[in-house]
Amino acid sequence: MVFKSIGWGRGDDVPESRERALPKARTTPRQEGGLVGLVGESNGGGFANEPASEHYERLFKVDGGVLGYNLDGKMVLMRYEKNERGFDHYIGLPFTKGVTERGTGRTLLILGSAAHHGDAMQNQFEGVIWKPDAAEEMKRYGDTIRWINVGDLKQGFIGLDYKPQATAEDGVARSPEEVAFLAATLLSFGYDPSKRLFLLDPPYIVESSYGKQMRKQGKETLMDYVKKK
Repeated sequence: MVFKSIGWGRGDDVPESRERALPKARTTPRQEGGLVGLVGESNGGGFANEPASEHYERLFKVDGGVLGYNLDGKMVLMRYEKNERGFDHYIGLPFTKGVTERGTGRTLLILGSAAHHGDAMQNQFEGVIWKPDAAEEMKRYGDTIRWINVGDLKQGFIGLDYKPQATAEDGVARSPEEVAFLAATLLSFGYDPSKRLFLLDPPYIVESSYGKQMRKQGKETLMDYVKKK
């Protein structure tokens, strides 16, 4: 999942000339708990992807403080020419990456870190393989769904890739039932039922054809996806 316009003065997919060297593989033991955060600290103008300066900790709830944590490092939604212009409405709102395990609902939030989803997930979920710099690139996300949060518990939107043809290890939602499961999980963490959810078509923030079809069916918020119609 690469959201090229999401940034904090930088982006989740940094232009080649500014790309950071990939860090060494994380060796941190699994942090127990159903809600976990990879937590780092602002370096004054952004976030560094430096495993030695980051730690995993168990979280007990999602609130405004957690979702606003990344503002210190200027991690906000930024305008990008290849994004769908309808999302410009959310420019300037804080941005957080998350991943949720299917079935269990175990969720990891990336706070104060520039780590990619797969990097942050190492040793925290079964079946994760993150070797983007290998001769034969390998990216496996276990039995999970990756997503982003823009804004707080109510304002902004949740965005996730949706691809029915994907494999279980691609880290994307593959069915309305999986989207409903993620929505229910986020509601259990304290998200407002009226928070909007968009199915996206990467690598940019563009609503997918599936998402547009869902919205025509009246599915636009977390609660809409949870309800059975």
